[in-house]
Amino acid sequence: MGQTIQVFNEKAHRLLVLVILLVGLFEAAWGLLQLFGIVSSGHFRYAFSGSFYNPGPYACFLAIVMPLALNVSIHAGNKLQKTLGMSMVAACAILIPASLSRTALIAGAIGGVCATWDNISAIYHRTPKRLVIILVIITMIAAGAICVKKDSAKGRFLMWKIAMTAVADVPVNGVGWEHVAGCYGNAQEQYFASGEGTDDERLVADAPMFVFNEYLQIAIAFGPIAAFCVVGVMLGGINVALNNKSRGIAGCAISAAVVMFASYPFQFAIFVITITMIMLGAWWSSAYPIVRICGSIVTLSLCALFLTYNSTVDVGSRFAEGLLLHRSYNYKESNECLLELVGYSGDPMILNVIGKNYCSLGMPDSAEHYFTRSTHRCPNRIYPHYLLMQLYNDSAYHNHDALMRELSIVIETKEKIPSPAIDEMRTEARNILESLYGNRPHSVLNE
Repeated sequence: MGQTIQVFNEKAHRLLVLVILLVGLFEAAWGLLQLFGIVSSGHFRYAFSGSFYNPGPYACFLAIVMPLALNVSIHAGNKLQKTLGMSMVAACAILIPASLSRTALIAGAIGGVCATWDNISAIYHRTPKRLVIILVIITMIAAGAICVKKDSAKGRFLMWKIAMTAVADVPVNGVGWEHVAGCYGNAQEQYFASGEGTDDERLVADAPMFVFNEYLQIAIAFGPIAAFCVVGVMLGGINVALNNKSRGIAGCAISAAVVMFASYPFQFAIFVITITMIMLGAWWSSAYPIVRICGSIVTLSLCALFLTYNSTVDVGSRFAEGLLLHRSYNYKESNECLLELVGYSGDPMILNVIGKNYCSLGMPDSAEHYFTRSTHRCPNRIYPHYLLMQLYNDSAYHNHDALMRELSIVIETKEKIPSPAIDEMRTEARNILESLYGNRPHSVLNE
């Protein structure tokens, strides 16, 4: 009986490996067809994206499957599996670097080293200097990948920092997946309102839909306990796979853990299912039935949680509805729609429209409150300062000192992305300044 169960486990494990390889190969083939212009990409701005909407998450998906393909291409006794593995590795060697995804490059490299560690050890014993050179080159590539997009890296570090402050304030059971962006936006707003943010942080701050770290995302959505369970499942599965010499699956699990640390794979059902299969493969590599059963139950339970409760609100459609109500002069109805939306999104534009509604309703104090909140939520945006400038210039709510402050910000702050709209705001600001001080506006700002 025990031997029969062992044979069944081995066949199930091989079948799981084959399924993971086939899913990865399907995505790789799709990306190559897009890259060569045979089929259209999922996004008009990018040459390829597989079944995803941009190359970032797509390359990360390839990176979590590639270690298994690399291991199979070296060690598989079955010619079909070896051919599939080699094909997958070749496709990844083209698509991952072409995606310019740093997370995918780093995850694929670390997972690949794990998957081929036995071969690397053999190389080390024969020619240790060659291995040192390889490791130095990999380190230089990783460092260069970070430096290429320095502002993007700074923005990600800021997101993690803000997300950790948000985790400290969420309930034990979290705020729900659909409220993560709103919770993050509130945390970022409070952070900059407190005066703690640096100039670099103000420059790179944005309104992300997710926090680019699934452990923090899960902690905010479902509470810290759920996040610790996910970490436990990942570390436990990796440990079991490594102890049982299942290096291909262990490499995939390590790559998945890296991708989860610096990207947003749980926004896609295919990612959740594939990572679940990888972790099942890791736990099934154990020789102990109780370990396999317990690990599989927890893994499948978490998978069901993420697939069932990760729905998000269509913020774009709801905002368009609130904006339409604003433009049709239904200011109260517009605010009813948009005030609810603040809990689902960190976009400061929602606060701007709420403030404009209050202006039109003759409630300047409330308008000032929401415009000011918008300046803290994304401090590199000029538009909310422009709205405050208009508010303070209004004769019914005139505030000379505050007006001068906002004029200075609108005219002198360097914009993140130049645009004709910003040029128009600055022209209006200069006109107001000239109406107040004649021909010496710049000297007034410098006083």
